Amino acid sequence: ARGPGGEGDTRAGASRQSTGRCGEDLAATYLEDIGWKVLERNWRPDHGLRGELDIIALEPAPGGREPGDESIGSEQMTRTSVRPTLVVVEVKTRSSLRQGPPAAAVDPRKLARLRALTAAWVATHEAPRAGLRLDVISILLRDARPALLRHHRAVDASWG
Repeated sequence: ARGPGGEGDTRAGASRQSTGRCGEDLAATYLEDIGWKVLERNWRPDHGLRGELDIIALEPAPGGREPGDESIGSEQMTRTSVRPTLVVVEVKTRSSLRQGPPAAAVDPRKLARLRALTAAWVATHEAPRAGLRLDVISILLRDARPALLRHHRAVDASWG
């Protein structure tokens, strides 16, 4: 039987979508507040792969220099450290911990799908970058209290 909140209940699907959208908005605002440039949100490939990348962003290079800034004397530094890191951010949002912490939903299968989607994005987009990383932002929405946000960096450090 399909009851409230059960599979097939359109209200539960709409509520999950609303929770997810709220979390993605909070995550994008957080990233911009710490100086990152959000390149794209909710990217889906045109064909082939299923799924989406929640946020694709550039983390500024250490020292805050932008690509093309010629004030650095060393050619080696110009080639590497002034380039930002391309970061794919998976956002997981929950309104309770009944099903565990939000980041726990990013399992090895999900990581494999994110790697494939990231490869597809990189193959079709140009972005100046020194590296590539996968982060997870987990958000717990709480009634009448501020949301809790945790930024998990380099969750798939063996890749990239």
